[in-house]
Amino acid sequence: MSTPMETTVKGDARVLRPTLHSPPRWMRWAPYAAAAWSAVYLVQGILWLNGRGNYPWYRDTRDTAGVNLLAGLEQRSVALLVIGLAIAGLSVLGTMTVLAHRPGRGLGLQRVTAGVAAAMGFVMAMVVPDFRILSTVAYLPILTVMTIFGADVGELWSKQFSWPIVNLMILTLAGAAFLAMALSQWRLAAVACQRCRRSDRSRGWTTPESAARWGRWATGIATAIPVGYATTRIAWGLGIPLGVSQKLLDELGNMRYVGAALGLLGLGGAVLTVGLVRPWGEIWPRWVPRLRGRRVPVGVAVIPAFSVSFIVMSAGLMFIRLRLTGGIADAFPGEITDIAAWLPEMFWPVWSLSLAAAAYAYWLRRRGRCVTCGQGATG
Repeated sequence: MSTPMETTVKGDARVLRPTLHSPPRWMRWAPYAAAAWSAVYLVQGILWLNGRGNYPWYRDTRDTAGVNLLAGLEQRSVALLVIGLAIAGLSVLGTMTVLAHRPGRGLGLQRVTAGVAAAMGFVMAMVVPDFRILSTVAYLPILTVMTIFGADVGELWSKQFSWPIVNLMILTLAGAAFLAMALSQWRLAAVACQRCRRSDRSRGWTTPESAARWGRWATGIATAIPVGYATTRIAWGLGIPLGVSQKLLDELGNMRYVGAALGLLGLGGAVLTVGLVRPWGEIWPRWVPRLRGRRVPVGVAVIPAFSVSFIVMSAGLMFIRLRLTGGIADAFPGEITDIAAWLPEMFWPVWSLSLAAAAYAYWLRRRGRCVTCGQGATG
């Protein structure tokens, strides 16, 4: 049964309000995740301030070159920054809790709170993390295959899931929680349904027909960029110094085969991205056993796409920062003249945004009739 909408009059404008706000499950869990991070890292920050605890931003060779923003700071400065973020997080949570019990009031404060939460989430999920999260996610299938075939990769497993990298993953998840809270708060301020974002002021570009049009453009961009990256890495694996010197190829040694494997994963991701605008992205194709002919759950496509867009953005921003500061040659093999070693990564923020837009367009096309507000066509 759909939840009816309550129409009120404010001046000459009609305002549509859901009589029951029922956000999706992931949005309901976001405040708990944000609260847990804020409380735990407030304690962690105090410990780091006093020289105790397991400090994750130590200055190894790569971090000293500027890969991570916080690794270049003193431990005391990082501890104070973490304490400040944790206190800000608790303050935002408290403000949102108070505003939730005052529906229809304090709309300006709701928007400000949403803006603060969004800024915190962006910094935590995309600015502070670096390429190591993307590297760990990309290496998972490679290490899994190597383990199955009996290769001794125990040291590589422990390196990929060391505390500094796990800490970045936690920070990214906490940032995503703050972004989800910001979205929820903004929907309240906009007097929109918490589940589907619809209101009586919804714009035409959010209709399924419009989303299908601009979603194709976004999908095309999100497909082309990883293909360009994969082409260079696969060429290196074949011994072709595409966009780099032979000296760099020799210096990489067997690591060029790992790069080629990462390129193949990028191609696989590009193929899956195409599914966001193809029929087989909505109905399981015939070659998928036991699932063929059934509808693909929306979350199966949207959640991985948004997750990848997060970690690609953090990696891309890191590469751009290193390129602008001149530290990319110190952090990674090769010289500035080895263009293919760093130029494809400069487009990763565009890849991230286009992939997120493509996933959003897919969701707009398939969200159907909302179970909370009753709006939308049954599909």
